[in-house]
Amino acid sequence: MTKIYQFSLVLVFSTLFVGWAHAQYSVSGTITDQRTGEPMIGASILVSNTSRGTVTDLDGRFNLNFDNDDPASLVISSLGYLSQTIEVGPNENNKLNVSLKEDATNLEEVVVTGLASSVKRSNLANAVSSVSSRELTGTTTIQTTDGALYGKIAGANIRSNGGAPGGGLSIQLRGISSLTGASQPLIILDGVYINNSFQRTGRATVTGAGASSQDDGANRLADLNPADIATIEVLKGPSAAAIYGTRANAGVIIITTKRGAEGKTKVSLSQDIGFAKPLRLLGVDDWSEEKINVFFPENRRPIELERFREGVRIDYEDYFYNNTALLSNTRLTVSGGNEKTKFYVSGNINAEDGTVKNTGFDRFSVRANLDHKITDKIKLGVSSNYIKSTSDRGFTGNQNNSGASIGYSIAYIPNYFDIRPDENGNYPTNPYFSENPAAVTDNAENRSDVQRFVQAFTLDIDLFSNSNSFLKANIAGGLDFLQNSTLIYLPEFLQFQRGQANPGDVFWGKQESFNTNFQAALVYNFNLGKVNMNSQAGLVRLDFNNSQLFNRGRGLVPGQTNLQQASVQEIVEQFNSEVQEAGIFLQQEANFEDKIIGTVGVRWDKSTLNGDPSQYYTFPRASVAFNLGNFDFWNSSFINQLKPRIAYGETAGPVAFGNTFSRLEGANIGGLLGSVVGTQIGNTQIRPETATELEFGVDFGFLNNRFALEATYYIKNTQNNIQDLNLAPSTGVNTIPSNEAELQNKGLELSISGTVVGQANFNWFSRVMYWQNRVNMTRLGIPQYTLGAFGPALGTFYYAEGFAPTTIVGTPANPDHPSGFTVWGNAQPKFNTSFYNTMRVYNNLELSFLVEWRQGGENINLTSFLSDSGGTTNGWFDDDNGDGVPNGRQRPPEPYNNAGRWVQDASFVKVREIGLYYTLPKATVANTFGDALAGVRFGLSVNNAFLFTDYEGYDPETSTFGARSVDNNVDIAPYPTPRRVFFHVNLDF
Repeated sequence: MTKIYQFSLVLVFSTLFVGWAHAQYSVSGTITDQRTGEPMIGASILVSNTSRGTVTDLDGRFNLNFDNDDPASLVISSLGYLSQTIEVGPNENNKLNVSLKEDATNLEEVVVTGLASSVKRSNLANAVSSVSSRELTGTTTIQTTDGALYGKIAGANIRSNGGAPGGGLSIQLRGISSLTGASQPLIILDGVYINNSFQRTGRATVTGAGASSQDDGANRLADLNPADIATIEVLKGPSAAAIYGTRANAGVIIITTKRGAEGKTKVSLSQDIGFAKPLRLLGVDDWSEEKINVFFPENRRPIELERFREGVRIDYEDYFYNNTALLSNTRLTVSGGNEKTKFYVSGNINAEDGTVKNTGFDRFSVRANLDHKITDKIKLGVSSNYIKSTSDRGFTGNQNNSGASIGYSIAYIPNYFDIRPDENGNYPTNPYFSENPAAVTDNAENRSDVQRFVQAFTLDIDLFSNSNSFLKANIAGGLDFLQNSTLIYLPEFLQFQRGQANPGDVFWGKQESFNTNFQAALVYNFNLGKVNMNSQAGLVRLDFNNSQLFNRGRGLVPGQTNLQQASVQEIVEQFNSEVQEAGIFLQQEANFEDKIIGTVGVRWDKSTLNGDPSQYYTFPRASVAFNLGNFDFWNSSFINQLKPRIAYGETAGPVAFGNTFSRLEGANIGGLLGSVVGTQIGNTQIRPETATELEFGVDFGFLNNRFALEATYYIKNTQNNIQDLNLAPSTGVNTIPSNEAELQNKGLELSISGTVVGQANFNWFSRVMYWQNRVNMTRLGIPQYTLGAFGPALGTFYYAEGFAPTTIVGTPANPDHPSGFTVWGNAQPKFNTSFYNTMRVYNNLELSFLVEWRQGGENINLTSFLSDSGGTTNGWFDDDNGDGVPNGRQRPPEPYNNAGRWVQDASFVKVREIGLYYTLPKATVANTFGDALAGVRFGLSVNNAFLFTDYEGYDPETSTFGARSVDNNVDIAPYPTPRRVFFHVNLDF
C-alpha cells in the first residue's frame, strides 16, 4: 500500500476538520508504521465523539489545538491499520509518538453501507464484501472493473459472454433474484446511480442469431478506469441493502474513487505493455480418406476425396483465434492540495487489440475529483469523469442464419479446404456452410462508439456541534449521460449476402441515457450516557431517461455504409422511456461502547413503473451485532473478537418499462395503415418484485486480530416474480404480465484472512473464501414450462414448483419425470472457493496471486455440438465411452436424441492473477535520480494465467446468453478468453 494511496483514502473519511485559533493547549506528534518505522501520510487524528480533527503531513506529523482546558480522547487511525485511543489534556505530555500496527483483517476499515452513513467493519451486522484498490488492480491490469472482481467477492457468480475486447460480464449476488427482471446489482459511483445495462448492437438482427441477448454487447461498467477506484463495497442481499429500496433486489455495489490529499503535489506515471493469446484452444481433428468415407454421404465422397488429395492443411482455429494481441495501458495521476482545497486528476489511454483479427478496444478517460472547504462549516466535493471508447468485437457466438460467426463456420470446414483469399483478393465460396469466415473477419464491421460523462457532487454542512452531539446536512447528487453509437456492416460480396434479394446490409444504432439522482439528508449524532446514537432522515429522487433508435439498410451501394445508399431502408426499432422514482428513508443506529450495535431503518419508494405510480412501498430493515470481545468479562488471549450478528431486510426489483400498458402494433387494414392491440396486454395492478432476507453470522478475530474468520448463512425469499400469465383465447389477447412466482435462495459464505508471517523483512497475507448457494422455485403460479437455449433436443431449462430454475432437462423423453424429459444437470455451481496471497520481502519485492476453484454447475455446450456436427471435433477417432465405436462415428448421426452429450460439467480451477513487482529502495532512487523521481516500481503480471478443467469448451465461465437472469449457461462458439501478460513501470515524481 503506497503512501499516496493511504492518504487519498483516509481523506474520504476524515477531511476538512475545523481548526481552532485561540488554543488553550495543543497536542502534536508523529505517526509511524510499526513494522517499517516509516512516517505515515494522512493518518487521521480525531477528537472522540466530535467531527474535529486533523491529518498527518508528508512527514507523519500533526498538530491539534484545543480552545478549552477539558481533557479529550484522540482516536488515531489510518486505513489498513489498527486504531489507537490516547487520552490528552492541558497537564499531560502532549508530544506524542505513535506507531500503528497493520490491520491484516481490516477490522478497523470504515465501510460505506448506507445513503448517509458508514461504519467500522468490526461493528457491521452484515457480511459486506470490500475490495480495495490494491486488490482490484495491484496484481495485474484488468481490462474492466467488473472483470477485476472475479474471486474477490464471496457470494458472487460472475459470467462472461465471451473474451471479446471491451468486456461483457454479468454478476449475480447470492443467487437468482428474478426470473425475468433485473438480475444485475445496482451500481453507485461516488453517489451516482450509473447505467450498467448491456447495450444492444443489432448484430443478432443482422446475422440471424435471434434474441437481442445474443448481441454479445458489453455492459457499461466497462467504461470505468479501474485504476481510479479506491474501494468497492458490495451489499449482497436485502438485509444490507434495504435502505436502497426498489432497485436493490440483486444487491448494491458502491464504488468510491480516489481523492486528493493535503501536501506536496504528487505526480505518478504508469505504463503497462503486454500481449494476449487465447487461454485455451480446443484443437481440430485431422481428416483422412477413411474419415471422409465415414463422415460424408456417398454422393459427396468423390469431390471431398479430390479436395483432400489436392488441398492444403490449415488449422482454422489457430488461423482465426491464435493471433498475438498487443496491449497498452497508460495512466497519469496528479494529486495534492492544502487545508482548504484538495484535488485528484487522472488520465488514462487504454489500447488493446483482440486475438481475433480486426477486433480491439480503445478507451480514453479523464477524471477530476475536487474537495473544497468553503467555510469551516461547509464542505464541497465534486467528481467529474469523461470517457470515450471504441470497441470492435467481431463476429462470434450464435449466428446460424448468416454463418457470419467464426466459430459456427469453422466447425464445418475441413482443414483441407482453403477459404483464404487468392492473390486478387477474391474469397472462395464455402461449400460447407453459408459463409466464408475469412471474408467476414477481413471486411465486416461490428463497432460500438461510446461517449460518457458522469458528474457527482456532495455538500456537507455542519449545522450544530458540541462535545456531546452534532447535526449535519448532506446534499448529494449527480448525473450519468451515456451515448452509444453502433454499426454492423456486412458488405454485398459476402457469400451469405449474395443470396439475399438486396445484398449489402448495414445496421446503425444510437442509444442515449440521461440519468440523474438527488439526495438530501440530515444526520444527528448524540450520546445517551454510554450509548452513541446516530439518526438519519432523507429524501431521494431518481430520474431515468432512455432512448434508442435502430435503422437498417439493405441493398447497399458497394463500399458504402451510409443508410441513404441503401435501396431498402427501415426503422427496426425506436424506443423512448422516462421513469421517475422517489424515496424517503429513516435510520437509527445505536452503539453501546462498540459492544452492542443495533440498527433499524425503513425506506418508502414509489415509481412510475408500477401499476399505481403514486403508491409507496415499504422496505424495513433491522440488525444487531454483539462484540463479545469488547466486554469486560472477555479475557481470551487467543480469540480477541467474537461477534454474533443477525440482520433482516426487504428490497424490491423494478417492474420492466411498459408492463403496465397495452402496446399497439402496426397493421394493414384494408390497404390502410393502422394500429391494433398487441398479443400481450398491460397490467395496471402490477407491483415490484420483492425480496426478504434473514442473515445470520459470526465473526472471529484470533491472535490479537492477526487472523479473522467470517461465517454467514442467509435465507432470501423473492416474491411477486413477474411471469406471463396465459389468458383465455376468448379475450382476444394471449398473455398479461403478472406477479406470480416465488423463489428461495439459501447460502453459506466463509472467509478467513490474516497475516501468516509478519516480520520486518518478510510479510505474507493470505485469504481463503468459500461460498455456495441453493435456489428453489417455491411457487410458479402458472403451468410448468421449459425455456432457454434451443429446446429439449439439445438441453433446456425447466421451470416448475419444487425445482431449481437452473435445472437442465432434455432428450430422451422420460415419462417418469414431471417435465417429460431426462434431467441432465443444474447450472448452479455446488460451491466456489478462492485463494488470494500477497508476499512482501523487505518492502521491495512483492508477489501476489489469486486462484479460484468452482465445483459443479453444468453448461449446455453447443460448441461441442457444432464441431461434432461438422466433423471437426478434436479426437474424432477417440472412444470416450469405451464401446468400441469412435466418437465421431457415434455422435453425428443422431445429435438430437440425447441432450446429455452436450450438458457438461463446468467445474474448473483457474489461476486468475499473478504479479511480481519490485520497488527500488528510496536510497537507490535518490542516489540514481536525485530529486527528479520519488519512487520507481516495475514488474510482470499475468491475467488468466492457467485453466484446469475437463470441460470441452473454450472457457466454462462463458455464456452466450450472459445477460439473462436465469438461462445463461449456454456456450455457442464464443470469442475465446484471452491470457494477458504485462510488463509494468510506475514512476512517482
